[in-house]
Amino acid sequence: MAMRGMLVAVVSALLLQAACVAEAQTLKLGYYSQTCPSAESIVFDEVQKASNIDKRTPAALLRLHFHDCFVNGCDASVLLESSDNQAEKNAAPNQSLRGYDVINKAKARIEAVCKQRVSCADILAYAARDSVRIATGGYNYNYKVPGGRPDGTVSKASMALANLPPHNQRNVQMLAKSFTNKNLTMDDLIVLSGAHTLGVSRCGTFQYRLMNDQDKGMNATFRNDLRRQCNYNANNVVPLDAGSTYAFDTSYYANVLANKTVLESDAALNSPSTVARVRQLKDPYTFIRSFEAAMGRMGALRTSNPGKVRDYCWKVRT
Repeated sequence: MAMRGMLVAVVSALLLQAACVAEAQTLKLGYYSQTCPSAESIVFDEVQKASNIDKRTPAALLRLHFHDCFVNGCDASVLLESSDNQAEKNAAPNQSLRGYDVINKAKARIEAVCKQRVSCADILAYAARDSVRIATGGYNYNYKVPGGRPDGTVSKASMALANLPPHNQRNVQMLAKSFTNKNLTMDDLIVLSGAHTLGVSRCGTFQYRLMNDQDKGMNATFRNDLRRQCNYNANNVVPLDAGSTYAFDTSYYANVLANKTVLESDAALNSPSTVARVRQLKDPYTFIRSFEAAMGRMGALRTSNPGKVRDYCWKVRT
């Protein structure tokens, strides 16, 4: 009987611990409404100010959030720095990431009024949402993003290399595997790729495609236009979404169908298994609602590490 009582006590303790972890990982709308009611408005203000100075800011913050969530879940580990330069941000796919200063400024302002309350991971999620809000124009589109993401404590370049979908992958099934490994879907791949309606790419990233006249995934006239824009300079930049660099719209999908995309991972969406959905997403209402839902699923990615709120986004609180 004593042994049985001990087992019951142990099981009860484990269940309580699991319940506490689950509760800590549950995302809630208005998460900071009582503990830091100004948090989301501060984030929006910093994103807006940065976007007014540099129109590339929304694209940068969206990409930063995506690259964070695909490694260890959405825990702001991409923001961490390391003395040996082996953090996520140092991995080759992340070396062109930008927007850290926007997150750090928002964090500093929030810490001044709500110390150790608001996680860097939530700030990054809110900033991505606000980037879409700003890039749609008029600031009318404002989908809801729950909070409650703890900040992670582990950041390794090797993890980024192992988890981020490669931009030079033409096989859409292989690209989808990067998503299904995260319990996301092929549809999430198609919809979240629509974030490439914003931003630019360095010519060096895709220059190998310009040398291949047999690349059927790139329109010949478009290829010649890119050759003129790049002019053999790997540091030149071109829009990811030709003709619509800074507007969050559906022209990206029209360009996918016309084989006018610079990255092979975008060209891959013009495949038999995905083209029907690409056509659907040319409708603005369908795209924006689908994007909101997919961002919600991606933004909820978590590991079992409960984490904690950092004082500064670039280092772990001790």
